[in-house]
Amino acid sequence: MSERQDTLTKYVSDMLTVTKHIHEAIERQRNDAEVKQDQDAYPIINRLDGILESQINALESHLTSIGGDTGSPIKEAVGSVLGVFAGLLDKVRTDTVSKMLRDDYTALSLQAIALTMLHTTGLALKQPETAALALSQLHDITPVIVDISEIIPLVVVRELANDSETIDMRVGDTAIQNTQKAWSRDVTEV
Repeated sequence: MSERQDTLTKYVSDMLTVTKHIHEAIERQRNDAEVKQDQDAYPIINRLDGILESQINALESHLTSIGGDTGSPIKEAVGSVLGVFAGLLDKVRTDTVSKMLRDDYTALSLQAIALTMLHTTGLALKQPETAALALSQLHDITPVIVDISEIIPLVVVRELANDSETIDMRVGDTAIQNTQKAWSRDVTEV
C-alpha cells in the first residue's frame, strides 16, 4: 500500500470509528424513557440515529473501496481509546435529557471537525470521492448541531420546572434568542 493510500485509509478508518462510537451513544439515548417523552429532544435523537447509521454504511463501503479494512488494528486502537472515554462519560453523567444533548453536541462537534479534516485530506490527496463523502456527511451533521443548540434551553427550563423550581417558563425562548445571536458574526449586546 502506498503512503498516500495508507494515510487515506487511516483517516477514513478513524472517521468510521468516531461515527460508530457516537452512534452507540445515540442508540442508548433513543431508547431512554426520558428522551422518548421529550417532544423536542426525541425527534432530533431519532433523526440523528438514522443519519449516523447511514454514514457508517457509507464510510464502511468507501473504506473497502479504497483498499481499507473495516476491522483494521488502527481502527480498533482508536476505538478502544474512544470507548474508554465514552465509558467514563457514561459513568459520571446523570441521565437528564439536557446533559445527554450537551454530550451529543460535543460529540457532533468532534465529528464535524473530523469530517472537515477528512474532506481536506481527500482534496489534498486528490481523492475526490473521499472529499465529497466527508463534505456530504458534514452537511448532514451541522443542522443537527444547530437544532440541539436551539432546543436545549427549552429542555433545561422543563427540567428545572420538573425539579419543583419556581421559574418563568418563557425564559427558554429568551435564552434561544440570546444564544443564537452569539453565533452571528454581527454580535451585539444583549
